[in-house]
Amino acid sequence: MGSISPYDSAQGRRYRVRYRKPDQTQTDKRGFRTKREAELFLASVELDKARGGYIDPSRARVTIEQWMDIWLSSRTDVRATTRDRIEGIVTKHVNPKLGPLPLGDLTRLGVQQWASKLPGEPATVRKIVLVLSGALQLAVEDGRLSHNPAATLRLARTVQKRKRYLSHAEVGALAQAVGRQPNGAQLGYDILVLVLAYCGLRWGEASGLRVKDVDLERSRLNIEVTVVMVKGHQRQEAPKDYEHRSIPIPAFLRPHLARQIAGRSPNSPVFYGQRTGTWLRNAVFRLGWFNEAAVSIGLTGLTPHELRHTAASLAISAGANVKAVQRMLGHAKASVTLDVYADLFEEDLDAVAISLNAAALLTAVGEFYAVSESD
Repeated sequence: MGSISPYDSAQGRRYRVRYRKPDQTQTDKRGFRTKREAELFLASVELDKARGGYIDPSRARVTIEQWMDIWLSSRTDVRATTRDRIEGIVTKHVNPKLGPLPLGDLTRLGVQQWASKLPGEPATVRKIVLVLSGALQLAVEDGRLSHNPAATLRLARTVQKRKRYLSHAEVGALAQAVGRQPNGAQLGYDILVLVLAYCGLRWGEASGLRVKDVDLERSRLNIEVTVVMVKGHQRQEAPKDYEHRSIPIPAFLRPHLARQIAGRSPNSPVFYGQRTGTWLRNAVFRLGWFNEAAVSIGLTGLTPHELRHTAASLAISAGANVKAVQRMLGHAKASVTLDVYADLFEEDLDAVAISLNAAALLTAVGEFYAVSESD
């Protein structure tokens, strides 16, 4: 057991607790106003030691800002774009308010108050809090904190925005409108619209698509790389979730893609920038061709990413099951596809009911239980 001793300070009598850590080195904690407070602290230390949950206070003296740097340096698993986003959150939202605090002084109430003042939509706030929570969880696993004070915060619920899905006719009209923009058809940007809407590529995957990735014999697009923007510069990386995949090309698109890649070197981008001749930037495509074309056919505010949603919608309406849509979109799990596009699969429930009804009517169930609507 440890010991408790009084001492005099400028603020009056205080108490010091001396005790041994699990490694048998001696330490102390001072500043207790009453002997009772000191006794309770010593009892809690001994109980934590007995349970194997003792946390050395000296290991929690590192500041939040220092710990965020340590945590970031340990995250060798994140992609460059993710790291860039996390660094921005730490610099803009975490360090200014919490950075100077010692890790051990961070309380759940303090984190809750910080989170309640964060700017932005609920979804944005959640992403910011998740960054801090991830860093604090490592502190728990490293034996610096007994618990994660950011793990169970009360945050505003996110409102799921209704996705916009284009019909076949709208996709065709948009592709033609893009093609009518200056050099749109010559550059193949109308075909790019069709690829996005019928193959479900992310923008970086479409931008990074190379001539050698187009397998016209097998009618497949092989997604091997993606182009990402990091600190204003483009770079190639493995696809999201490191998921290399092969996407079927609808037959009507094959001759258009054949013309788009004809006579070009295998490593050349399929869709390239007009001035650079290399990877096409999303902002350049939108400002120069896409936005005005969308407005001209009554689709104001449309984004290229909504064509990926459209691809999911068109595939499901054509009878594709969730696993097929998952593979096409490159989601890590089918559950992700169901979460993102739950509204599309809900619409299939009516079709399921109709099919079940038709099947049941052909069996003894139908013969015995079927009654007319008037009954």
